[in-house]
Amino acid sequence: MESTKEKLLALLEENRGQSLSGQELALRLGISRAAVWKAMDGLKKEGHQIQGVNNKGYQLLEGSDVLTLASMEPWLPKEYDRSLLHVYDTVESTNITARELAAKGAPEGTAVVAARQERGKGRRGRSFFSPKGGVYVSMVLRPQLPAEESARVTTTAAVQICRVLEEVCGFQAQIKWVNDVMFRGKKICGILTEGAIDLESGMPEYIIVGIGVNLLEGVEGFPPELRQIAGALYRENLPQGMTRGRFAAAMVEKMRAISALCTAKETLEEYRRRCPLVGHRVMVMENEPWEGKVIAISDSCGLVVEKEDGSQRHLQSGEVSIRPGQEVWRKES
Repeated sequence: MESTKEKLLALLEENRGQSLSGQELALRLGISRAAVWKAMDGLKKEGHQIQGVNNKGYQLLEGSDVLTLASMEPWLPKEYDRSLLHVYDTVESTNITARELAAKGAPEGTAVVAARQERGKGRRGRSFFSPKGGVYVSMVLRPQLPAEESARVTTTAAVQICRVLEEVCGFQAQIKWVNDVMFRGKKICGILTEGAIDLESGMPEYIIVGIGVNLLEGVEGFPPELRQIAGALYRENLPQGMTRGRFAAAMVEKMRAISALCTAKETLEEYRRRCPLVGHRVMVMENEPWEGKVIAISDSCGLVVEKEDGSQRHLQSGEVSIRPGQEVWRKES
């Protein structure tokens, strides 16, 4: 059940930039004006930028940007069950929380959203830098597909995030195999897919897709060791009309469709279009790194690399680096 504070924030969010009198707020919420003032004070202490003007009322300022369920509410699909959404300011890891929910039977579409992670997880057990300027979403999926095809879930997630950037921000992004989303020549998004397999059926019991997007770089920027490879969608401020709530809602909407889209031919075709490695030489980062030329992206989204001796390797996972001097990633704004 929503608290008075949550109901008030939702009402202010629906009328962002417009003033509502204390009397009107009290009538629409069915509470006293004293209760309105108390809830308003609580929202201000949480960091919401609410302005009160004599004879006009209160309004949530356009620049207010605190990630909450209420800030996402106006942008969520009407059919999405809000009870599936768990929103936090800070969590240890959205993937950890989502996995715990999945193990308890959480249905497809259950999402964990956070403005910050204390112990973000990356691929191969690495830590994932999770600054305050990011948006982090992990979703429980229960796709009906064999375990050997589950890699398509990860690549579909990358395609879906590119669609979010295009539809919500007007930005064109690319994908660095396997699932790094690139913008202005730098990685702005990380994706981690984890799951549990039913050993009898060979089908996934559940899959957790975790996506972290660097929405705002902020004045502090990235640590020195990441500045050459990591970027953000925006520098120090979000443009008018953009909030973490709006962006997170768009992520949730696109992620809900992953199970249905992961085997679609159109998804594979878009992944290939956004992953401009074919024809380029790469260094494959294995125990003993080796060089080769990418000749194709397979139907399973694997990388087909031709070695110096003419033989071919089909890679379903791993890391590759681009040879210096090759213009692969677009760097325009």
